[in-house]
Amino acid sequence: MTPPTTTGLASAASHLPLVLELQDVVLSVGPPGAERVLLRGADLRIREGEKVLLSGLDGEARSSLTALLDGRMPPTYGTVRVGPVRSGRLGRLRAGRGTTVLDAGDGPGSITVADLPPDDDPFSVLVLAGHEWAGLSVPGRYRSLRLDGGQFVESPPARPPAGVRVPLAELHRRTLAALLAAGVEAPAAEAASSVLVDAERRGHRSHGVALLPTYLRRIEEGGIRAAARPRLTEAGPAVATVDAGGGLGQPAARLAADWCAAKAAEHGLAAVAVHDNNHVGMLAAYRHAFQRHQVVGFLLNTSGPSIAAPGAGGPTLGSNAICLVTPSAEGGEPFCVDLATGVVAAGKIRDALNRGVPVPPGWLQDASGAPTTDPGDLDRGGSIPLFGGYKGLCVTLLAEILAGAVAGRRVSPDVGKQRKHPEQVMGCSQLFIGLSARHLGPAGEPEALDGFVDRLRAAVLDGHATRPARPWFPDQPEEDHAAEADARGVEVPASVLAELGWGLP
Repeated sequence: MTPPTTTGLASAASHLPLVLELQDVVLSVGPPGAERVLLRGADLRIREGEKVLLSGLDGEARSSLTALLDGRMPPTYGTVRVGPVRSGRLGRLRAGRGTTVLDAGDGPGSITVADLPPDDDPFSVLVLAGHEWAGLSVPGRYRSLRLDGGQFVESPPARPPAGVRVPLAELHRRTLAALLAAGVEAPAAEAASSVLVDAERRGHRSHGVALLPTYLRRIEEGGIRAAARPRLTEAGPAVATVDAGGGLGQPAARLAADWCAAKAAEHGLAAVAVHDNNHVGMLAAYRHAFQRHQVVGFLLNTSGPSIAAPGAGGPTLGSNAICLVTPSAEGGEPFCVDLATGVVAAGKIRDALNRGVPVPPGWLQDASGAPTTDPGDLDRGGSIPLFGGYKGLCVTLLAEILAGAVAGRRVSPDVGKQRKHPEQVMGCSQLFIGLSARHLGPAGEPEALDGFVDRLRAAVLDGHATRPARPWFPDQPEEDHAAEADARGVEVPASVLAELGWGLP
């Protein structure tokens, strides 16, 4: 019989060696006279590195197929050729050489990209799943089949499952509870939860609760030290360093921002360097200290390689972030300019992956350097183009030197990738600089900076032939998203909810 053709998002290249082959297989289970025929002359081929989701299987079918593949049950008829097989339940087995067979259970619960080996690793995975999995859009690159009439047939994924809208307070409560349950101390868990939910509120899902499963996995495997407490050492009246100790990135970043803003208000200028840190989330989340002390904040961060420098076909530099916080009149929200140095933040590509949608053209190139719209290509050796060509390179090198070389003595090519190496501290670093307009501005001039920001907004409006009602200006989308989130909550992708095991209605 003809083996099923490839469906889903992708399959392994045809030149790769076969690691599993079923040819014209008949498989019967049960006592004589009451046999159940599971396979009726079925064919299946899986190549090295391929991921296959096989749905439509009840518990007996999943256990019988596992026994067939690991050699405990011979076929009734036909040929089974298979290399080493490792079996287990979904999410409980790390990849090894050969083929990994995972039991996903009767219905969707926790399947994620992280449960499967990275797509650039030569490991093959066969996920055996119940009837409720059929037609679902599962994150990642895989081939989707179902068992129907004893044959393996194509099962193209349906449209991505909708997300669930969650009130901000509930989202914060659940995020905090998950971190506390993982062994994180309350102050650190609160800092991280607040930063993740703030990103959701401002419309940056890429830096929101979709990061929580990665954080929890890294805590479990040692890449984030749950018990770490950041330690600040003063090097002068307005200069300090923070040793993050390999813990969650947010507590160290918050400590640095608070100290920096307070000392800048006192002395006019302050700087804090953070080293031995992990992912800190959205830099604008640390705006509140600078607003509270009415000082300008300049924040820089390094990350692991995901950006392709001009002309490069692969990731060479980090998607380093730069953020400027300008305080507004007391009681208001500061004006923030917060950007990654790629054409888009890496997290926005992973957000598209979580939602099962392609990314816009120009956002991503695959491992060969060719343009792609498949978000899964990022974690298969792909890269994000640098924004602005040569000038964009200059901007990202500012972060490399200031936040990397000066603050952490480590530039982005030497910073760890948090998903690829969950057992390792990233070793990223940040630099926080605070400046007081009261100290640095001309004598007798007003200290408030709101008017200057308004003047710049007006200048943007003046550049239009027909003045728009609102100019496209930094922080404007965030204001809109925050207003909606305060009123209606935020939508969390179904895949993220499933990964976290949050059974929200």
